[in-house]
Amino acid sequence: MRTCAHDHGPLYRVVRAGWESPLATWPGRASGGRWNPPDAYEVLYACCSEAVARDVTWDLLLFQGSLELADLDPSRRPELVEIDWAGETVVDVASPEGVEAAGFRPAYPEGVGHDETQPKAAAWHTRGAEGVLCRSASRMRRGFGDWTGDHRDWAEMAVFVETARHRPRLVRRRSDLEWLREAVG
Repeated sequence: MRTCAHDHGPLYRVVRAGWESPLATWPGRASGGRWNPPDAYEVLYACCSEAVARDVTWDLLLFQGSLELADLDPSRRPELVEIDWAGETVVDVASPEGVEAAGFRPAYPEGVGHDETQPKAAAWHTRGAEGVLCRSASRMRRGFGDWTGDHRDWAEMAVFVETARHRPRLVRRRSDLEWLREAVG
C-alpha cells in the first residue's frame, strides 16, 4: 500500500438540487461501492476537480441513468458542491506506482471490478487509512485514459468517514450549470 497526503485543494461532488445533506455518504453502508463493501463502512465519494465532476455527471446521465433529463430543468439542476477536506494517510491508487503497489493492472480502472477493489479497501480501512485517491472510471469511459500528470485532472477521492481524522466540510454550493456546460463546449 502506497500512501500520500491529500492537501491539494478542494474536492467536488454533484448532488441533486435542494439535497439537504450534500455530504451524506452515497452509496451508503448497505449498498456498497467501489471502495466500500456492502454493510461495511461509509465512504464519501468526491472528485478532485470540476472537470472530473463534469465527467462523472455526464457518465451518470449517459451511461448509468442515475440522473434523468428532467434534472436539467432550471428548478432541478444538479448542484456542484465544493468540499474542504485534508487527509494524512490516503492510499494512492492514482499514480502508476500506487496502482502497482495496490496490485492492480497498469490499465486500472479498466477491467478492475468491485470484487477486486472492495477487499483491498476494507483492509486499508481496518489499518486506519483515511481514504483512497483513485483514477476516475468516468474519466476513462469519456476517453481520458492518460493517467499521467496532475492527479486533479483525472482522480476521485473516497473518504473513509469513520477513520478520517478531519470531517469533510461544505465550502459552497453552485446551482448554475456553467460548470457542467464547459464539458460540452
